[in-house]
Amino acid sequence: MHDPSSPEGGSPPRVLIADDDPDVRAVLSAQLAPDFDVVGTATDTDEAIALAAEHQADIAIVDVQMPGGGGVRATAGIRGAAPATTIVALSADESERIVLEMLKAGAVTYIRKGVGADELTALLRESLRAQAQLPARDA
Repeated sequence: MHDPSSPEGGSPPRVLIADDDPDVRAVLSAQLAPDFDVVGTATDTDEAIALAAEHQADIAIVDVQMPGGGGVRATAGIRGAAPATTIVALSADESERIVLEMLKAGAVTYIRKGVGADELTALLRESLRAQAQLPARDA
């Protein structure tokens, strides 16, 4: 069985990036390119859900504040469209309410915008490992 969190696991983990800011999408794509296969970038909630269904990525980075219903709606939609995808919330807003809403919707962790490439890669790999340890979820 392929372990997407393992750098030695053959092909790199597939990641979907969902953020309405083109600069954030570009920076995240560049930061992740050495260790992940960026299979899609979404600009809003509906596109994030559609790309998740299409690509069945190993992990999705979902901005909390996006057009079309935001990260909570995107997370719930991605869980339904791609139940095996690990979802990580991304935002500059670290309020407890926002973090809890994203976790309740199905995100496994929260990453603040602006983390460095090494920290981002480590957090995503850790999230993949954590998700693999959880019991299977119902979509």
